[in-house]
Amino acid sequence: MRVIGVTSPLRAPVASFEVEHGAHPRVTMFDHGYVPLRPLAASMLDGEIVFTWLVREVHEADSRPPERHTVYVTSSETPARYQRIGAYALVISERGILGTVNSTATPAPGTWSLPGGGVHVGESPSDAVLREVYEETGQDVVIDRVLSLESEHWVGRSMDGRLEDFHALRVVYGAVCKTPSDPVVHDVGGSTQRAGWVPARAWRSLHWTNSSRTLLSQYARKLMSGQSLK
Repeated sequence: MRVIGVTSPLRAPVASFEVEHGAHPRVTMFDHGYVPLRPLAASMLDGEIVFTWLVREVHEADSRPPERHTVYVTSSETPARYQRIGAYALVISERGILGTVNSTATPAPGTWSLPGGGVHVGESPSDAVLREVYEETGQDVVIDRVLSLESEHWVGRSMDGRLEDFHALRVVYGAVCKTPSDPVVHDVGGSTQRAGWVPARAWRSLHWTNSSRTLLSQYARKLMSGQSLK
């Protein structure tokens, strides 16, 4: 994945870099002399996913973002390095917020999360998120905006027992479902046990993954208040 920074949507990039394994894009952008303000786009260009941030120059008072790395397993075994690009969506409708429940095939069974998954080779993140939302919930949605680029890095065991040095990059979209229905999981046997619409005022009462809860806290109210769902 390539990340670029622009000081205006119509100007040439002031920063451009490939996201190295384990590197947080916000930290790398800061080291290039810029602070991300808001995402502008996530697209496929010449076979490469390109994420664009609107940025400003670093000020003297700015602090470098912290680099977070989590080690779950200590072992003499050399972990396999794996960087995975995913696409996820915070989907809203007149029925509330669309969530999925993780299956026993995941490290956190029973927890709620936002629908989404890995981007296939040659697939744009926008196409990937539409596909994943349908596979996991049976809902057809319309992308409203790009919300964030998230990064997590850890060492731990994969579901098949392999020790991995795992770097997850997640493009997160805001999306709207104009014709919500009772969710159906089409990708049976995968990471999703079931899916459901959660009333907007009730989502905090559920056990969400940390990353999903953070995104909901930041963006759910803004999306719900800014959309006409009829």
